[in-house]
Amino acid sequence: MALKSTALFILAVMLLLGGIKSVSKSLREITGGVLHNLLIAYTSTPLRGFLLGAISTIFLQSSSLVTVMVVGFINGGFLTLSQGLSIVIGANLGTTITSQIFSIETRQLIVPLIMTGFVIYICELLLKKNFGGKVFLGIAVVLSGMELLVVTLEPLSKTAFYRELYFFSKGTPWKGIFTGALSTALIQSSSVTIGMVVLLSKEKMINLPEALAMILGADLGTCVTSMLASLGTILPARQVAWGHLFFNMASLMIVLPFWRHFLSLISLTSPEISRQVANAHTIYNLLGVIVFLPLVDKFAYMLEYVIKGKDG
Repeated sequence: MALKSTALFILAVMLLLGGIKSVSKSLREITGGVLHNLLIAYTSTPLRGFLLGAISTIFLQSSSLVTVMVVGFINGGFLTLSQGLSIVIGANLGTTITSQIFSIETRQLIVPLIMTGFVIYICELLLKKNFGGKVFLGIAVVLSGMELLVVTLEPLSKTAFYRELYFFSKGTPWKGIFTGALSTALIQSSSVTIGMVVLLSKEKMINLPEALAMILGADLGTCVTSMLASLGTILPARQVAWGHLFFNMASLMIVLPFWRHFLSLISLTSPEISRQVANAHTIYNLLGVIVFLPLVDKFAYMLEYVIKGKDG
């Protein structure tokens, strides 16, 4: 039974990853490089860069992809460090849409999305134009993965491994943060980690403190992607990757001293724990934005002072 649940769990994660990548790829094909051009052309102020990063991440459903693109554009000399940082800060807030999606009931949307996507895809084949049929199908795959996760998580929650993981994550926030960061670093997708945590909380398998700690850890774990992408690049590109990590670490340091107060505040936002978790993720990232966005130029100066080295 445990083997069957584990196999279904792996399948659910694969559906989530495949669906997210399919949506991301299809949106890039539809825009025809428009988002790439926007990243370069519309970053004249920190606020515009922030909005662009948030909107791009909502469309692409991958803050890692946006951050890696920023590293590439800085490496190519198209963006400054300050511009790149404002986009990265926006991407962090944009990725919270994932937790909000996972926290709502979406089961009824799967069949209509598949039917809509299939009809649009047939029209695309006949007219030889891209109308976004794969986007609808990709979203349906993501939602199917979510539903399969719900089915598999309950029996898995009774296994010895889950009990050990759950008890490890209890006690102090740092344990949950470590679990979330490690999970995201290994599967290279904060969306999947966050989705799993929200679904676990929806099924009342974990409580708000553990769920929130794991989600904050997932935000840290996603920094691994940009750090890897910056290897061998010019110094400013490496600095923006470090900036991504510093931003998430600093946001964490803002919240941790007020952990119990933060949890009390979040518990007032909704009677449902899954909504509380999703709202906590959004509010947490919003706090980081409020602190760092007005100081983005000074943040860039600090990175230039601290992160030194040669290009390449």
